[in-house]
Amino acid sequence: MSEAIVESLPPTAVPASFVDELEANEAIQQAVAVRGYNLERDGETVKHAYQLVVNVRGKYILGLHLSNGEWRIVFDTRDHPELAQEGPEAAYKEVHDALYERAPSDAEIDFESTPRFWHAPQ
Repeated sequence: MSEAIVESLPPTAVPASFVDELEANEAIQQAVAVRGYNLERDGETVKHAYQLVVNVRGKYILGLHLSNGEWRIVFDTRDHPELAQEGPEAAYKEVHDALYERAPSDAEIDFESTPRFWHAPQ
């Protein structure tokens, strides 16, 4: 399923509407645009994400990052079984830490969507 998700993404940042479409997939519990930039189109501002968190219903959480026209899985909770013992908050924290490590400079970030419990690593 994770490979199918990555393959379904275009080789560019995805608009918020695409993230909504991902979330409409029955297998996906949640899809969140974590970081991105705004594009002006016909006088309207449209958010485009280059980092996503995808929660595959009851199975695992992926952190996806767009780099050089290719989406990559930068964190997959299946590779970290110890997180199952710590609970979902710990898993989300690790996913967001991995995405933060790959985020560009603040000048290239127009929006961020992170959970209230997450804080940037020091």
